[in-house]
Amino acid sequence: MNTQSRIVRSQEPLASRIDDDLVLFSARNGMYYGTQSIGQTIWGLLESEIQFSELCDRLQASYEVERDTCEREVEAFLLQLEQDGLINVR
Repeated sequence: MNTQSRIVRSQEPLASRIDDDLVLFSARNGMYYGTQSIGQTIWGLLESEIQFSELCDRLQASYEVERDTCEREVEAFLLQLEQDGLINVR
């Protein structure tokens, strides 16, 4: 993944809010995934296709985080979502 990568939700996952958590279900592997706060913000920003650098820009506008930390942690989160079939990276 690089700063020009474009990310979008896959058509597969089902998402639902339960209390303060966002729960995602992947029919591909039958797994549930729970996320809070920043993960929910990221998921919301992925509603339409977004460039990785723009995603980090928006997160930095909302959260106090250094750019390299943001990119590193968001990339790790997105790679896990991609591996589990919840997003597509182009």
